[in-house]
Amino acid sequence: WNGNIASDERVIFFPALASQVNSTHWSVPIHGWIFEPEEESNKRAAFLRLLGKALSVKEADQKIILQRRVRPFLVDNQSMKRPRIEFIGDGGVLTSHRMPFSRKNGHFRSTLVLSTSQLGLSKTSTSKHVDYLISYFQAKISDYDSRSFRASVHLVPPTGVSIISDIDDTIKLTNVLDKKDFLQNTFLKEFKAVPDMAHMFQQWRSQFKNCAFHFVSASPYQLYEELNDFTTKAGFPPATFHLKTIRPKDKSILQLFADPLVYKRNQIKLILREFPSRTFILVGDSGEKDPEVYASIYKDYSSQIRAIYIRNVNNATATRMEGIPNDRWSFFNDGKDLLHQCNTK
Repeated sequence: WNGNIASDERVIFFPALASQVNSTHWSVPIHGWIFEPEEESNKRAAFLRLLGKALSVKEADQKIILQRRVRPFLVDNQSMKRPRIEFIGDGGVLTSHRMPFSRKNGHFRSTLVLSTSQLGLSKTSTSKHVDYLISYFQAKISDYDSRSFRASVHLVPPTGVSIISDIDDTIKLTNVLDKKDFLQNTFLKEFKAVPDMAHMFQQWRSQFKNCAFHFVSASPYQLYEELNDFTTKAGFPPATFHLKTIRPKDKSILQLFADPLVYKRNQIKLILREFPSRTFILVGDSGEKDPEVYASIYKDYSSQIRAIYIRNVNNATATRMEGIPNDRWSFFNDGKDLLHQCNTK
C-alpha cells in the first residue's frame, strides 16, 4: 500500500489562488478530492429513484441531469490517500510533489513554494491588459494507468483588480427564494446565465490590468464540475472557486443549510488579506445575505473595495447597504443594466 490512486478512483483538483512570495517564487495552494464513483451501486440507484419521485421527474432529459448532478454526492470518498502531482516547468523539467493524506471526506490540501521556472508559466490571453498567469499540473497515476487528472493554479500578482462574485442568482438563474424553482434549477435543468453577465465580466477582464476572478459561493464542492462547465460554456473568464466542503455521511452536511453570512465573509476576508495591495469589486444578489456580507467587508476593508454591485431579485431597499457610501454600491437587474451603469460612470 502506498496511498496512490487506484484504477477505479478519480481525483478532482479545484482551481487554486496562488500569491507571490518574492520576485521569483510563488505560494501555491493545492486542493483536491479523491473518490470512487460507485457507478454500479444498487444503493445509489435506489436513492436516485426515490429522489426522482420526490422531485416529480418525468422527462428523460431531467433524469439524465439529475443523475449527473447528484452523482458527486453519492461517491465513496477515499481517505488515507497521498496523490503525487507533477508540474512541467521550463524546458519540460518535471517537479514531483507528494500530497498529504486525504481526510475522511476525500479532500486533501497542501501549500507549495515554487519558482517561476518550476511552474512553467503560460499566459491566459494575448491581450495587453490580461497578464496574470495560469500554471498547470497533473496527478501522477502510475506507469500502467493512462488517465490524467489535470488542474490549474491562478498566479495572481500583488497589485491589480479582483472580481469576487457569488454564483446563484448573481451570474446563474437559480431563484433561491422559491424552493421548488431552486430544486428544479439546481438538479433538473441545465444551468442558465443571467443575461449579459458574462459580457460584463469580460469587459472587466479587458479593462483592468492584472484582473482576476474568484467565485465565492455557499454551493458545495460536489457541484464544482457542473459549475465550472457552466461558467466556461457561458463565456465567463477563468476563475478560482471557493465553495463549501461537506460530507453527506456526517454532520458537515448541515453546513448546506447554515447561514451563508459567516462562511462567505470569512472566505472573502482570506482573499483580501492575502492580497492587501489589490482592489476588489464585489458582485452578489439580494436573495440571501450578500448585501450584509459585502457591507460588513466594506466596513473592515474600505480602502480595498472599488465597488459593490447587488442584483436586486426581491425588491430590496437601500437599507440592506446601510452605512456604505452611495457612490460605492448600486443595485442592478441583469448584465445589460450593469454594463450601462459601469459605462456611464
